[in-house]
Formats: sequence, structure tokens, C-alpha cells
Amino acid sequence: MDNLMESVRLVIRSLRRFISLSFILLSMILVVRFYELIITSNFSNYPPGSSVDVLIGLKFDFITYLRISAFLMIPFLIIAYFSQKAAKYFFIVSSILLVLGEIMLLQYFTTARIPLGADLFGYSVEEIQHTVAASGSIRIFPYIMIMLYLAFMVRIFVKHVYYRIKPWAMVLITILMFGSLLPLKKLNPEPSKFSNEFCYFVAINKLSFFTQSVSNYYVNKGKLDDQPFTFKKSVASAIGNPFSYIDPDYPFLHQETTPNVLGEYFELGETPTNIVFILVESLGRAYSGEDAYLGSFTPFLDSLMRESLYWENCLSTSGRTFQVLPSTLASLPYGNHGFTDMGDEMPDHLSLISILKKEAGYNSTFVYGGDASFDKMDIFLRRQGIDQIIDVENFGADYTKLPASESGFTWGYGDKEIFRRYIEDWKLNQSEPRIDAILTLAMHSPFKVPDQLNYNRKFEERLIGLDLSDKTKLFNRNYVKQFATIIYFDEALRYFFNEIKKLPAFKNTIFVITGDHRMPEIPISTQIDRFHVPLVIYSPMLKKTKKFSSVVTHFDLTPSILALLNKRNNISRPTVASWIGHGLDNSASFRNLNSYVLMRNKNEIMDILDSKRMLANNTLYQLYPNMNIEPIDESNIQEEMEMEMENFIRKQYYVNRNNKLIPDSLKKWAVHLKAN
Repeated sequence: MDNLMESVRLVIRSLRRFISLSFILLSMILVVRFYELIITSNFSNYPPGSSVDVLIGLKFDFITYLRISAFLMIPFLIIAYFSQKAAKYFFIVSSILLVLGEIMLLQYFTTARIPLGADLFGYSVEEIQHTVAASGSIRIFPYIMIMLYLAFMVRIFVKHVYYRIKPWAMVLITILMFGSLLPLKKLNPEPSKFSNEFCYFVAINKLSFFTQSVSNYYVNKGKLDDQPFTFKKSVASAIGNPFSYIDPDYPFLHQETTPNVLGEYFELGETPTNIVFILVESLGRAYSGEDAYLGSFTPFLDSLMRESLYWENCLSTSGRTFQVLPSTLASLPYGNHGFTDMGDEMPDHLSLISILKKEAGYNSTFVYGGDASFDKMDIFLRRQGIDQIIDVENFGADYTKLPASESGFTWGYGDKEIFRRYIEDWKLNQSEPRIDAILTLAMHSPFKVPDQLNYNRKFEERLIGLDLSDKTKLFNRNYVKQFATIIYFDEALRYFFNEIKKLPAFKNTIFVITGDHRMPEIPISTQIDRFHVPLVIYSPMLKKTKKFSSVVTHFDLTPSILALLNKRNNISRPTVASWIGHGLDNSASFRNLNSYVLMRNKNEIMDILDSKRMLANNTLYQLYPNMNIEPIDESNIQEEMEMEMENFIRKQYYVNRNNKLIPDSLKKWAVHLKAN
């Protein structure tokens, strides 16, 4: 009995010491929050008014403290049973590492404007090094101060005199700690409660966001990976282009019935048509096109929109560049971390390039100012049978790279040089027909362009000339470098079309211009804003121009272009296909006919659009014609959309594991097949 009582007293004494030490951890977490409020927010150009959201975050910091303490309590008490000193040092080391992680995650957020989550594990070490180097200089002084602060806190821990905490207070604090682990909605920040997405990101605890994102990824992966999917023979939509699915062994395979909506706008010639994709890094609708809510900083592209087929409500399929090639050129699903990430293991598939090569002997070139091996773009393109990849490794000596960041890093060649390189290649290689893709680079961190001061000045001149509120102008002036790169791209695009018009092949070419995603470094307003990009199809062969307000995605491009070219110049599309896209919608009024799952980063699928609803990050929204969204409470619809999204993910896992995207009957249109 005496031994039992002694053990109880030891546990109570250890618990009192644990709670006393945890108060120091709480103070450290709060110091990081005030560091963000006083130092980071000012030096990192947080938008005006963000201070309120930083302070709101104190609530979520306190909840994070309670959760960390709950996880540390049991191992602390076990260790303390054998050694009080060892338990103390266990807590000190854990606290220092956790707070250091919180600080590093905060530093990432101030650069990327998006908190780091499970997407970290979707990139290789080399890709992470490139991204970090591109962010700018690594300033030593702040890190010295951080290390000194943490060393000081170690001393505070070591010299700490334990508080005499009342038993009732110990019980209450313990209940709070373990109660914080309950799955209660009130304990977590809700995006819909904030004025915009950036305010939500500011308020959340970055360490809590990271750990929850990682844990959700692994839990959902285990839940969905080996689970059977539900096979439906048809989609519910009775309008647009509803799919008739054929075979549960190939869950994305359907009858190819994409309507030729582009046909009425084109007068195609007798020779096969050239197709050129201009995929623009970070070109978002927030700052391009009529009624852009931050004002349009692409005056030349705006003028081109008026001479083109222009979709003002196009959505990229991902929040990063990794999916733009598979989506636009092949209407492919995402894979586990993006389709290209599978490299040599990507399942057999068809693409616009492979079909046009097989059907009509098209030539193909990809031009990119950076390293085409990033996101394994080069492997994906070679699977299509690309004839030539021009990237930083073979760009040529007569071109100038973008200015380097303070750390000496540059991604590669700027947009004007990319366009100039492409035009020179076409002049040297007059063979037609051709299907090419150009991926620009300049609208990317570190946001440095040639003649930087001149483009900064042009931004200010453009800003003054726009009819914007003083509040929006004040907001925009926080991001001079970012907007300067947008203007630089627009002038490069003007140069491109002035020069390409001089080539004889110009008259027989269709140009497809779109953004790969919206720029996150200019704070994002809503859950859909990150995907909202312009889509422009321009050609001298257009009979008429038109602006469309219907919702379309990158997935819709390949099936619509094939529908346009079908039965012309010996080009025939397959009668069945595994396209994710239903084809472009040419409605001048706002509508959304189809359901699409979107992938915000390489490890997270948490967004789905269906008719006029969007499910994003576990919140259901109503979608309006101006592409704004507002939260709604329709639990039945939310549950249906969650099930649809999960079923899509299950189908992806099945396809990837079993190479079941296309059957053998379609492989005659593929150029390179996966080795069995």
C-alpha cells in the first residue's frame, strides 16, 4: 500500500511539474505570434488590416499549446516515473524543436503566402532546394536572433522553479489539454469565418496546420488507397456532354462524344492546323482581363481577348504548375502526387500530341526557360513523343537569364527570351504541321525581371490609370515586384505576336493562352480564386470572336480541340477515351454543366466543383456568376460531393496501380507505352 501511495504522489508531483513547464511552452508559442505581428507582418508586406487576424490567431495558438501538451504528457509521466531529470530534458528538447518548427513554417508562409502542409512530401530534395533558393537571400541575422532566443529559453527551462499549482487547477488544465483533442468544429479555424483566404492563413497556427495536413494525408491515403470504387455507367447530367462509361476495369473510359463547339467559330484551311499552347506561370484572373478585381495589368492580352474566343471563368486543375501539362495537353487525372510525378510509372495514356503525331505526323516542341526535369515534365513529354525539349540546359548562348535572387539563384530565362527562342526555332524548322507548348517563367519567386526599376514604374503608371478604389490601390502597392512581372510578361507577349505574325505559318495556327494557376504570393481571396485563370483561343482563322461566361477547366481543352480537328486532314479521334474533361462550353451566360475535382497541391485533393456548389477544405460554398463563393449549410449535398470526390480518388489509385487508364484498343494512338 505504501508503494502504491508513493507512486500516486510521484505521478501527482510529475504532473504538477509538467504543467509548470508547459506554461513556458505556451509563452514561447505566444512570442512567435507576437513576432509575426510586430516584425514579420511588416517586413513581409501583409495586406492592411492583417493585424486583427494575427491577434485572432492567439486563440488557435492556445489550442495548439493544449494539444501539444496532451501529446507530451503521457511520455513525460512515464519517463518521470524513472527519472525526473530525464523527463525535464525530454520536455525541453521537444519544446525547442516544436517552436523552431513553428518559426520555420512561419518563414515559409511569409514567402509563399500559403502555409506549408503535406505538399512538402510531393517534391524531391532538389526541387525543394530550388524553391528555397528562389525565395531570395537567406538573411543570417534573424536566424542568429532566433537561435539566441531559443538558447535563452533553454536556460529559462533549466533554471525554472516549479509553480505550486492547486489540485483543482491541475485537474482543470489536464481536462482542457485532453479536451482539445476532441473533434469539435469550434476548436479549428473555419475558412468561411474570415473575409478572405489569406486572413484565414494568417490566423491559423502554422505548426498545427502542418501536422493536421500531414496526418490527414496519411489517414486519407490509407482510407482510400486500397478501397474499391463505385462504378457508374453514366453521369447524372442530362445537358452538356454527359459521359457513358464502358468498363469497370477502365473506370475513366467512356464514349467519346465531345461536341465540336469550336467549329462554328473557325474557318480551317486545307492543310493541318498548327496548335501552340502558351501556358503562363501564375496568370490569374484576379489581375488579368475585364473586371479583374485587382485591376488588369495585362493590357495587351486584354486587347487580344477582344479578338479571340475568351473564357473569363476558366479554372486551372491545380494550385501549382505540376498538373498544367497533363491537364491541358491530355485531360489526365492527377495520380497520387500529380500525373507527371509518377515518371516512368505513369499509366499508358493518350494525349493531343500523341494522337496528332500518329494521325498526321505532327512535329512537336516544348520550350521552357527553366529545368524541364522539374516536376518530371520532361519524362511526361517524352511519353507523348515530343520531338524537342528546349530548356535551360540547351537554350543557347545568345540569350540572357533572369536576374538572380540575393542568394544567386535564377530559375532560368525570362518570358521575352523564351518567346524569342521559340520563334528562332520555328524559323530554322519550317516543317509543318506542329503542336507546341511554351511555358513561361518570370511570374515566379523571386520576381526579378530585366530593367526592374522600369517595370516597377510601369506598374505604378498602370495602377494610377485604373479605376480602382483607394483600398485596392493600397493593397496592390504592397506587391510591386509581383505586378511588375505581370507587366513584363504582357509586353513579352506583345513582342511574341508582333514577331510570329511575320512567319508564313502564322495564318494556319491556333494559339491557346491560359495560366497554370493564380499567383499565391499576391494574397488569395477565396478558395476558388487560386484556380481562376483566363483562357484565350486566338487565331487568324477565326470567323468571329466571343466572350464566354460558362465555367470550364483545363481538362476541357484536349477533347474540344480534337473535336474541332476530327475528320479533317486525315485526323480522326478515338471513338472512346479516358479524358477527364467534357469539352468547352460556349455559353455566353454563366453556368457550370459538369463536376470536376481540383488538386490544390501535390498531396491534397480537397476541392470539388459541381454545378453551382463548391466543396473546399470541408466547407460547402455557393458559386455565383462573378466567381465569388459564400458558405452554405446543405449537409446532404456536402455529403454527396464528399463521396464523389473520394470515389474519384479511389479510381485514380486503381488506375495508377494497375495501368488501367486506356485499353489495348487505344494504344495504337500512344507513342511510348509503359513496360509491363
